[in-house]
Amino acid sequence: MRVGAEVSVTIRYLAAVLAVLLCSSALAREKTDIVWMSNGDRLTGEIKNLQHGKLLLSTDSLGEINIEWNEIERVQSDYEFQIERTDGMRVTGVIDPMSDKRKISLTSDETTVDLALNNVVRMSQMDDDFWDRLDGSMSFGYSFTKASDVAQGNFSFRVTHRTEIRSFTVGGSTIVTNDQANENTQRSDLNLNLTRYRNNRWFNSFVGGFESNDELGLDMRSSIGAGIGRFLVQTTTSELGLMGGLVASTENLSASGPPSTEDSISSQENLEGLLGLEYSRFIFGDPMVDLTTRLSVFPSITDSGRTRAQFDINFRWELITDLFWDLSYYNTYDSDPPSGSLSTSDYGMVTSIGWSF
Repeated sequence: MRVGAEVSVTIRYLAAVLAVLLCSSALAREKTDIVWMSNGDRLTGEIKNLQHGKLLLSTDSLGEINIEWNEIERVQSDYEFQIERTDGMRVTGVIDPMSDKRKISLTSDETTVDLALNNVVRMSQMDDDFWDRLDGSMSFGYSFTKASDVAQGNFSFRVTHRTEIRSFTVGGSTIVTNDQANENTQRSDLNLNLTRYRNNRWFNSFVGGFESNDELGLDMRSSIGAGIGRFLVQTTTSELGLMGGLVASTENLSASGPPSTEDSISSQENLEGLLGLEYSRFIFGDPMVDLTTRLSVFPSITDSGRTRAQFDINFRWELITDLFWDLSYYNTYDSDPPSGSLSTSDYGMVTSIGWSF
């Protein structure tokens, strides 16, 4: 019953997201929030959110600006916010204008909770519209070497919609290599993730995706799974999350012969375990740098002895506001490619220019 109720809530949530996409966004509220800086400056605007150690403030004269959280002395607002603490607990209320320095006092139903600023990792408006809760980025790159006559292009994107208790992420990438001396190759993936946040840093995740990789002889892998995890570390500058679960997948493979031959395509279904680890580090400075490392290991349950793994590292340098440069490394491993491919791994490094929104 509990699983069915959770699925029902999830379906209603996705339907609500789709419905909002088809509607116009709500009008922005008044910019009456106040931010006091440690150097004595005072800024007035609309506090949009706090994440990754940066407070996003929308102002009439300066537009949207990011303020480093540890440079803020105090904030004030007449509107309701939800604040997430370093221990994973969430508190909702209106920010008391009489809060002490380096503290936030939230008042709700005649109850006041005092929070130290360095114990706050995330803050969001309770009455945000759909678009204010949307974050994303896209990037592309291209390289060509005349000596080897090899060209490579890459494109990636990631969009996240987050509420107080859920987040939904869609991301994907593709890398195409054009080699005049050899056969052209490509690797592509599309991933979906729905996360339900629980108390004490726990969360449930529902994952799905599609993947193809010519180097490993994989025409298409479609997968769906679920798991449970916990944030082991959660501060304004870093996050470390661990997750475990199960994934069911169907693989369409090039078993033998050229890919264009119909009888060369085979299909295989698998049930795998899922062990995931993700670490993010947010470095302030000039430029600002984000570091994200992800490791996913899939030990097969139906194919004993087979293990897949995906390892990614991404460095992101902000060049100017909303414009960044990415340096990424990827390594895809399969101990026993069912396609019979001689290669058990595919790895590479790509650079790209991108835009965040």
